[in-house]
Amino acid sequence: MRDENVFCFERRDLEGLFGGLPQGGTNTPELVEILSLPQHFISRHIAESDPRYKQIIPYQVFTCNGRLFVFQRGGGVGEGRLAGRLSLGIGGHINDQDATNGRLTMDDFNKALLREREEELLFTGPVDTYFTGWINDDSDDVGMVHLGAVHLCRVEREKSVCLRPRGEDLHEVGWLTALEVERQAERFEKWSLLAVNSILSASLPA
Repeated sequence: MRDENVFCFERRDLEGLFGGLPQGGTNTPELVEILSLPQHFISRHIAESDPRYKQIIPYQVFTCNGRLFVFQRGGGVGEGRLAGRLSLGIGGHINDQDATNGRLTMDDFNKALLREREEELLFTGPVDTYFTGWINDDSDDVGMVHLGAVHLCRVEREKSVCLRPRGEDLHEVGWLTALEVERQAERFEKWSLLAVNSILSASLPA
């Protein structure tokens, strides 16, 4: 694992803001409220095994005409514990190099979101992005130390987005409806299933 200092919040600070961290998903609080909490950048090696901290992961789900972009994680993905699972989300850590003078601003967060997207995907055409809420699952070692910020990303044509050939070890599966994802739930990582619920419960522009 590459040594880096990743963006975190203390669990107790998040619990205070959320009124207790939800197990599943919630559409509130807003991103700007989260960023107002005391911020930390700690060694990823430590953060991956210390549940006193939650690493914030932008989790981007792509949609076109009611269908969701699905891929499979190979054995070479950064989070090896998710290898082999189907996923809807392009996600990655934010680190200290993304921050301005040691603190992450809203603008910094959005730039990190775009950086991760461009590292993994190729686009032709616009992408409309909407924050839909948070996903959390403390039932396993991966979920215990991560908190997902879900973003729905709309594209005009399915062929306008594809995996970058030399990106992370990801393999395109295709475009599925939410119902088709639900029918194959046992094949998906937990966060993908929670993200679908976050998206369906969010108030989004038509």
